[in-house]
Parts: sequence; structure tokens; C-alpha cells
Amino acid sequence: MSFNVEHFHLRQRCPVCGAPDNPEIYRCALTDDPVRGFIASHYAPQGEVDWSWFEGTDFVLAECAACGLIYQRAVPGAELLDVLYNRMISPAFLERVERERLTVDNFNQIAGETAVLLRMAGKPPSEVRWLDYGFGHGRWARVARAMGAQVYATEIGEAKKAAAAALGVRIVSDAEVDAMRFDVVHTEQVLEHLAEPGRDFARLAAVTEGVLKVAVPRHRNLRALLAAKGMAPRSPIDRSLRGEALSEEDDTYVAIQPLEHLNAFCARTMERLAADNRMRIVSRVRLAAVPVDLTAARRLAGSLAQLGKMAAKMILRPDGGYYLFRPR
Repeated sequence: MSFNVEHFHLRQRCPVCGAPDNPEIYRCALTDDPVRGFIASHYAPQGEVDWSWFEGTDFVLAECAACGLIYQRAVPGAELLDVLYNRMISPAFLERVERERLTVDNFNQIAGETAVLLRMAGKPPSEVRWLDYGFGHGRWARVARAMGAQVYATEIGEAKKAAAAALGVRIVSDAEVDAMRFDVVHTEQVLEHLAEPGRDFARLAAVTEGVLKVAVPRHRNLRALLAAKGMAPRSPIDRSLRGEALSEEDDTYVAIQPLEHLNAFCARTMERLAADNRMRIVSRVRLAAVPVDLTAARRLAGSLAQLGKMAAKMILRPDGGYYLFRPR
């Protein structure tokens, strides 16, 4: 494959289990359609794209025969990551999107799940040490802090570090994390972005005394979809930002967003991570305490619908990209 050594690193082995010689399941130059169209439509509403960074690099997906991970071989280097998250994705754009997400419904969703995780810790909330691995804009950390937990977080952006401090969240370095222990380790849409997810999962498993949460985009039938239809010519996230509903097929393509979603996980990958790190999977369903809203008949019906949906998930146990781990 072709890749620009100045801007990209090549992953020769599976970044979860280390297996070598994994077969390619898709290849296209980053600057050629349909991958070019996917990238262009994804970043057009968010910032700007300088195509010179991508010239000479192929978008190549490989599938690990040992653990089932589908991963991008070429991953952005440090300089390109700075361009990606500060120009191609405008910080102002992200701040606006995050403000729009601060709704009562979103708060109820996060608070309901946070309550479940705090109960699983088996301690009063004030005694729970919570690590938010990848603070972002703090939607989860602020709720855990409001419920009384001692909240720590990792983050590299100075503006986000300041936002964390304002919420009473302590930012810690990776070295500090490795020397600490936590009752809840929380990762929401993080592992798919990491160049070395196996290494970082092992680090998080080592500091988990209670429960480790991993939520990632859904893998589904990704290999079969690529074999039948190839890469999508337009990013599903563009459709989502325009208020359009995403199909199951759209959701599957999200798992391999070029440049960002470097790893697409399946159940077998998570089982391998658990086995390699003396962990066990205790849930594959995103459970939450659902508030029952009695203020109006329509809202009561909505609450009951949420309860029904959660009960269905518990029975069907789909692979929804959500996993809770405990130490063995």
C-alpha cells in the first residue's frame, strides 16, 4: 500500500492482539472517490479540508483473523492530528454542537446510565472514584460530579482542561492514571480513535477495581457490506447533522470513518480484550434508570416506551457496541 511517511504511521499488526499478516478487505486512495467524497462531505460542515495532507496515502482496511478487529492500516501522525481536530473539525463547531446536545432528554439519558454505573460500584456516590477517559466537553463527567462522585479525567486540549476545572473535575495525566485505582472507568466513543487500543485497554483494565465501560460504534456486518457495496460516497454524519435519520447501513459505515475511527470492534474483539486482561464482560446492553414523567400523557407514554425498549434490549442482547467489564 502507499502512504505518506511524513504524515502517517503504518500499523503492520493488529493493534488489539498483535496478530501479523492480516488480509486487506478494502483499499482506495484517500484522495480518490468514493473515499474522497466521504471525507469531503464529512468535514464540509465542520471546518476545512487541505487535501495535500492526504496525497500518496491509501485508505486500507484490514481484518484480524485472530480477534475480528477491522482497522485502518495508516493512522495520522501528531502533526496531522492537530490539523484534523483544530482545522478540519473547528473547535467553534464542536462547541455549538455540544451546547445543542445539552437538553433535558440528553441529561436524563446520561443521568440514568450514570446511576446504573454508580450502583454497580457498590459504594455511596461520594466514595466512588470515577475516571472519564477522554473528557471531551464533559457531558458525562459533569453528571457524575453532580451525583457526588470524585471525578478524574484525561484530556489534552487546554480549553477542555479549563472547562473540566470549572466543573470540579481533576484532569490527570496518563502517568498519574497508571498509579491510581478507580471504581468506574468510563470511555464513551474513545477506543475507536486510538492508534493502540489493545495497549490502552490493558492500561485501563489494570486500574479498574469496579466496572470498566466501553462504548464504540457498532461493527455489525461491516465486511459483508464493503464486499457488496464498497465504501459509502457520502458520510452518514453529514446526513445526521442535517437532521436526517440514519439507516442501519449508515450506522455501520460510521464505524470506519476515515482518519478518525481507526478501529471497528466486534463482540469477538471485546471477548479477546477481556481474556487477555483478566476481565469478564458482565453486560452488552446500555442500561439506564428511566425517569417516569407524569407531567403530561404524552411524556408518560414516552417514559413507558423507553422502559419497553430497554426491556427488549435486555431480552435480545444485541451487539450494540456497548460493553461493561469487571475484573475476574
